[in-house]
Amino acid sequence: MWYIRSMKITAIETQARDAERVNIYVDGRFLLGASAEVVARLELEVEQELEPEQLEQLHGEEELQRAVERAYNFLSYRPRSRVEVRRYLKRKETPPAIIEAALAKLDRLNLTNDEAFTTFWIENRAQFSPRGERALKNELRQKGVERDIVDELVDDGQDEELALRAGRKKAQSLARLPGIDLATFRTRLGSFLQRRGFGYAVVSRAVRMLWEETQERESTDE
Repeated sequence: MWYIRSMKITAIETQARDAERVNIYVDGRFLLGASAEVVARLELEVEQELEPEQLEQLHGEEELQRAVERAYNFLSYRPRSRVEVRRYLKRKETPPAIIEAALAKLDRLNLTNDEAFTTFWIENRAQFSPRGERALKNELRQKGVERDIVDELVDDGQDEELALRAGRKKAQSLARLPGIDLATFRTRLGSFLQRRGFGYAVVSRAVRMLWEETQERESTDE
């Protein structure tokens, strides 16, 4: 191939559609497009002789930069576990060695911190879609978080409060059904809360309290 020998860089031009990327020309011919950051890091300049070893390094650095940028974009929507990032890069057909190098860089930047991710997940669920301890642990393990981190950060201390929060809207909807009785209310709301990962004892107490709430509200409205 024509680039297996030493070559002289004859031009480095900013790409028209992306100011963060450049086109590199050697011996008057287009060689490749690369990240301006990578070119700066490797201190490549016009008139410089580019050896095959340097070209190989450039290819490797460029591939790593692309993987890191893909990971940045993936992480921009919400925090992710380390395993989620690895799975994503694998789906993009990133070579295994590049995936590990990209993860190492993300680790140094504290962007793949599973403890921080677990805390985010717990808080997000509590605010928008409450889940019991069992469901939370299952979700986090599916996302690849280590068991010791999950066990340390997830407990059932707030399960009763979360069950009430998770079931209140459903309870109000059930209470509006014509002829609803306690047995039907208990069966339907109990199943709903169990699917959210709450244990039997927590579900029983929450159902009883929510039934009493709905009955008090109905008597007040009359």
